[in-house]
Amino acid sequence: MTMVTSPKVAARGFTLVELIVTVTIVGVVAALAVPALRELALQQYVRSAASDLQTALFFARSEAIKRAVDVQVVPTSGKWTQGWVVQLGDGTLLRQQSPLSDQLAAVAGSTMTYRNDGRLSGASSYNIVFSTSNVKVAARCVAIDLSGRASVATDTNGNPADGCN
Repeated sequence: MTMVTSPKVAARGFTLVELIVTVTIVGVVAALAVPALRELALQQYVRSAASDLQTALFFARSEAIKRAVDVQVVPTSGKWTQGWVVQLGDGTLLRQQSPLSDQLAAVAGSTMTYRNDGRLSGASSYNIVFSTSNVKVAARCVAIDLSGRASVATDTNGNPADGCN
């Protein structure tokens, strides 16, 4: 009788050493990437806040012209980071913004009222600055001139206290 021997099958999988080396490499790469991702997230919060406010101002101006009435943009609790509402002069709510990220800071602001001709009432322009405590993240400013046009600018000198100069 002849015995038939089967060839040995190679073991599949990873050795413990290979697994530990792989997990260590992934951990080091993740540790290096986290600060950059944090700055990216903060930068996106600032961009979104400025863009959302600019959109609300475009909407308010458009509604003031279309309806031929005063339309107000009012910061919630006097803070832009707490959100805002777009409402008619009589208080009828048109649009509401929920609170922004608690990572943001913004200059305190007052109510902006668009007249039926699309211009701001009052004799001053506005400059609302959104920033974070991280100095590597550039602040964004929403500037509204007397004609009622809103524009977004990036802080170039690293000092959000003076607006986006």
